[in-house]
Amino acid sequence: MGATNCPETPRQKMIQMMYLVYTAMLALNVSAEILNAFVVVDDTLVTSTNIAANQNSNDYQWFLGQKTILGAKVDEAYNKAQILKKESDAMVKFIEKMRNELIFAVDGDSLTDGKKGPKELKTVATIVKKDNFDVPTDFMIRQGNAKKLKDEIKKYKANILKLAKKEDQKRLEEGMGLNVDATYTKDMNTVSWELHNFDHIIAAASATLLNKMIGEVKNAESMMLNYLKASISADDFKFDQVNGRSIPKSQMVFSGDSYEADIIVAAYDSKSTPEVWYKMGADTLTEEGLGGATKLEGENGLVKLKIGTGGTGEQKYAGLIKVVGPGGEAKYYGFKDKYTVLTPSATIAADKMNVLYAGISNPVSVSGPVAPDKLSVSFPGCNASSQGGGKFNVSVPASLIGKTVEATVAAKVGESTKTLGQTTFRVKKVPDPRAVLGANIRGGKRAKAELLANPLIRAAMGDDFVYDLKWTVNSYRVIIVSKGMEEPAIVCQGSALSDKAKSAIQKASSNTVIYFSDIKVSSEAGTRTLDEFSVRVR
Repeated sequence: MGATNCPETPRQKMIQMMYLVYTAMLALNVSAEILNAFVVVDDTLVTSTNIAANQNSNDYQWFLGQKTILGAKVDEAYNKAQILKKESDAMVKFIEKMRNELIFAVDGDSLTDGKKGPKELKTVATIVKKDNFDVPTDFMIRQGNAKKLKDEIKKYKANILKLAKKEDQKRLEEGMGLNVDATYTKDMNTVSWELHNFDHIIAAASATLLNKMIGEVKNAESMMLNYLKASISADDFKFDQVNGRSIPKSQMVFSGDSYEADIIVAAYDSKSTPEVWYKMGADTLTEEGLGGATKLEGENGLVKLKIGTGGTGEQKYAGLIKVVGPGGEAKYYGFKDKYTVLTPSATIAADKMNVLYAGISNPVSVSGPVAPDKLSVSFPGCNASSQGGGKFNVSVPASLIGKTVEATVAAKVGESTKTLGQTTFRVKKVPDPRAVLGANIRGGKRAKAELLANPLIRAAMGDDFVYDLKWTVNSYRVIIVSKGMEEPAIVCQGSALSDKAKSAIQKASSNTVIYFSDIKVSSEAGTRTLDEFSVRVR
C-alpha cells in the first residue's frame, strides 16, 4: 500500500522529528570540536608566520648593512634580495586577498564597509559559518580561484628560483614546498591539486589552508635569503677590529674525554706564529698574570688547545694571545670560554608506558645531554625508525612476545660514539578490543528503536590501553532467538547492520534475544575474532 494511503500519525511525525533533532545535535557536537581545532591551528599558523616574517625582516636589514659597508661588492646579492622581497610580498598579498574574499563570501558580507574602506582582516575564529562548504567550493573551484592561486604560486616559485645559480635551482625547489603540481587519489580517481584541497572543504579548513600557504611563502623566502647570504664570499667582508677567539669542538665533554678547541686570531695574517697562554678557572688573563698560566705553541695563526677533564660540571678558562705587528710591536688579545663536563647518562621513556606491543608501531622518546640529532637508539631484534627530535617508532616482531628487549642509547660526540645508558622493555601481545553496538551497547534489555538508532558494530580498546590503535570491523553474524527458537544467522559485511538484520530486529518481539557473534576485526596488530555478546529486546 502506498505511503499516501497510510498517512503518518502525529505521534510518528513527532518521533521522527525528535530523532532528526537528536541526530543533528550529535553532529553539531562533533563538528564544534573539529571547528575549534581549526581555530587553534589557524592561530598557531599566524604566530609561526609572524616569527618567520620578523626573521626575514632582520635578514633584509642585514643585506642593507652589508651594502652600506661593502658597497658594490655585494650589489648583486643585495639587488636579488630586493627582488625576492617584492615577489614574496606580492604573493602573500595575493593569498591574503583571496582568503578574505573567501571568508566574506561565506558569511554573506562585503570586503568594503560603506565609505570606510576595507574591513579589518578576519580570522578563522571570527567566521560565522565555519562548517559551510558550498560557498568555498563555488568560490575556489567553480569560480576558478583555486586555479588562479595555483598559477600564481608556480609563477612565484619560478621567479625566485631565477635568483639562484642554475645548478642550485633543482635542490632549492625540492626543499621549498608549495608543490601545486602534485596529483591525488580520491574515491579511486586521480584528482588535481585544486580539487584535493578545495572541493567540498569547509570554510574553516579552506581559510586555514590558505594561511598555511602564506607561511610556506615566508619559509621559501627565508630559504632564498639564506642562499643569497651564503653567496657573499667571506673575502668580501671588512674587519674593523682584531679579537682573540676560542672555538671549541664541543662545549659538552664526557668524563674521561678531553676538551678541544681552536684558538685563532681573527683577520690576521695566517703566516704569523702567535704565542698563547691560558689559565683554568680565570675570567681574564693579563700580561702581569702570565706567570701562573700554561703556554701553548702555535703555527700558521692557529693554536690547538686540549684540556684533560677530571671532575664534572662547568669549567671556565681565560687566555691571552701575543702577536707581532708589521712594525715589530707586540700586541696582546684576550679570550675566554667555558664548557661543561658531563657523566655519560640518558633517559629512555616509552611515550605511553614501559611496554612494547608486538605487531604495532610503538612511539618512544629518547633524551640525553646532547642534541637529539646526535642520539641513536638500538632495540635488538626490532626495527627502530627515527622520526626526528629524539622520537622513534619501534616495531616489534611477534616472536618476542613474553620476552624483554634491552634498548641502548648512544651519542655521537665529535668523531666518537658514546654509550649513554640502557633500559629494559617488556614485549606484550596487543589485547583484543571490545565489541559494542553503536555508542556503547553491550548486553541488557534494549528498545528496538535504540538498537536501530545504533546500526553498527564498533571495536575499541579498553581505557587501560593508551595507544591510538584503530580497528576495522570486517564481518559478523546476527542471530535472532525468539521464544526458544533460533533463526538462521544473518551475515553482515563491514561494521553496519545489513538491511536484512535491521528488518529482523524491527520484527523482533519483546524478550527476543539478539546475538552478535563471530565478530572479525583487523588493525595494524593483525586480524582477531572477538567474543560474542547479546541484547534482549525490551
